[in-house]
Amino acid sequence: MQTAAALPGPLPTHHRTHSHSHPGPIPSVRRKPAATSVWEDMGHTQAWVLNQGFNSSSTSLNVKPSKPSHYRKHGWMTEEWVGQQAVYYVPREDDAAVTLSSRHHHSGHHRSGSLRRDPAPATTPRRAAHWEDMMYQYEVDAERWMRHEAESRRAAEERLRMRTRVEEELRRIDERSRQRKHEQRRMFEENRARMMAEAREHERRDRPMLEKKVAESWEKYESRWSGLASSSEPLTFANIPWPTVIAPRTAEDLSMSAIASFLLSGAHSQETTKKERIRSAQLRWHPDRFRRLMARVSEEEKAAVEESVGAVARVLNDLMQREKGNSK
Repeated sequence: MQTAAALPGPLPTHHRTHSHSHPGPIPSVRRKPAATSVWEDMGHTQAWVLNQGFNSSSTSLNVKPSKPSHYRKHGWMTEEWVGQQAVYYVPREDDAAVTLSSRHHHSGHHRSGSLRRDPAPATTPRRAAHWEDMMYQYEVDAERWMRHEAESRRAAEERLRMRTRVEEELRRIDERSRQRKHEQRRMFEENRARMMAEAREHERRDRPMLEKKVAESWEKYESRWSGLASSSEPLTFANIPWPTVIAPRTAEDLSMSAIASFLLSGAHSQETTKKERIRSAQLRWHPDRFRRLMARVSEEEKAAVEESVGAVARVLNDLMQREKGNSK
């Protein structure tokens, strides 16, 4: 079996010994200048990896591997992994160079070399410019958003004020309309009350004169009907004794109010009831009874007289029905 002394000398390594009797002066610890490319020192790194394989093999140090497949056999793929990183790694401007450095401790102990990343500047000019652009755009967007929010808030407040003004104006219009209607209704009621009061006052003042006129008209009415039986004079629409205070000119003047105010007035026939007066008038103005007088009416006025006689007969029938209803 070969001994460790039989092995060939190892490649230069970054390991430091822990001897306290270092013969020469302690070398200064200085950082190597940053490489221009991240793979510039890859040769040293690969040599170091291979050296670690020889010195730190999980197998016995007395056994020298006969071929590289020995490393694959025991899972030693670090060399291949380091080589593959150049394929996958895309360098950036702000990447820090990877260098090997040694550090001397005051205790005199030496430590194996280690991979260290040189500190990169905080930001590169390109990243700083990109960051400034990003911050500027953020500020612009924030200012635009705040301005939009302020405008939206002002628009909402203006809409609220406008709606309030419109509602207030509508309330004022409704109030004015309500007051105007109330005033019109009040004026109408006052006018009607005043007219009714005036009518009652006129009726009170004119009642004696009106009763006197009704009484005189009734006497003429009865006298005229008494003379028709013994007279043979021609009859016209004007000289027929119609049952009204004022002589009618057409059939429309023979209304229920005009006939009732004359026929049922208290200024005459106080000894007879209203029903008896209506019954007596029905006998006079019945169309069949009045037909014997139609022979004395001229042909020019016969149609108007017949229409008026029929109107009087209908009013008398209505008055009789009303009087019968009141007596029940």
